[in-house]
Amino acid sequence: MPELPEVETVRRGVSRLYLGRKLLQLSVTGPRTVRRHDPGLLGLLRGRTLCSVGRHGKYLLLGWDDGQVLVAHLRMSGQLLAAKPSEPLPLHTHAVLRFSGASDLRFVDPRTFGELFLAGMGRAFLPDGGARPGSSADVAPMAAKAGGLALPEELAGLGPDALDVGPAHLGAALAGRRAPLKALLVDQRVLAGVGNIYADEICHVARLRPDRPAGGLRPAELRRLAVATHTVLTEAIAAGGSTLSDQRYRDVLGEAGSYQFEHKVYGRAGQPCMSCGRPVERATIGAKGAYFCRRCQR
Repeated sequence: MPELPEVETVRRGVSRLYLGRKLLQLSVTGPRTVRRHDPGLLGLLRGRTLCSVGRHGKYLLLGWDDGQVLVAHLRMSGQLLAAKPSEPLPLHTHAVLRFSGASDLRFVDPRTFGELFLAGMGRAFLPDGGARPGSSADVAPMAAKAGGLALPEELAGLGPDALDVGPAHLGAALAGRRAPLKALLVDQRVLAGVGNIYADEICHVARLRPDRPAGGLRPAELRRLAVATHTVLTEAIAAGGSTLSDQRYRDVLGEAGSYQFEHKVYGRAGQPCMSCGRPVERATIGAKGAYFCRRCQR
């Protein structure tokens, strides 16, 4: 948490408020947030204009007018919040981006698992010094596209964005796999963007048990899975994502999502299935919990 719908909601908010704005200052007070390289490298963005806001899976990609890409990963508790410069900084604010003609954008992360990093700058940490930070030689090759923005090499190990997959990809990715379906749905190397919440919801809408061996799905079931993936994620985005009881997820304006009120099975163990009325069950798959209806899902 946050998963694809929450990150997409944040992406849209950042794009709406900051696209085309010049970055006046980027200050870092939490070094762990910029742990992949020297925090001072973020100074390379000062004076640059934000020209694109992309996303791949759970990663945000902020593209600048000089070609640099700032990657943001919210992980478990990270937030990107707009606030006037005069407003007090909340606890656990680890970075602040100050833009011309707009509110500040603050990276707040109580658990400090989230991160910001400039794509291609990791070699600044190599023992031999590597290429000079900021030089053209130090920029990593780019892979696929993410919302029109090239995907940095650091993210090349991710599978396709979950909103872009169809039955053919799912069939190829799951073929011959004995692992449970949910375990592969949350594997970011297979499908980028899906986590615990939406894997359970997708399996329910597709009428598939999360503990089914993934490689045994028939073509009709793969089609149902692909349709359910797109349907659930799209509906969750329209609702602004899911804000759970911990209240950790908020959009850029600090507003909660509402898709949690539409959850069919996630977090509802012992409650009636919203499709058939049978009590929702909880099982452990690998190290993760999974919620499902034994009657609706097979």
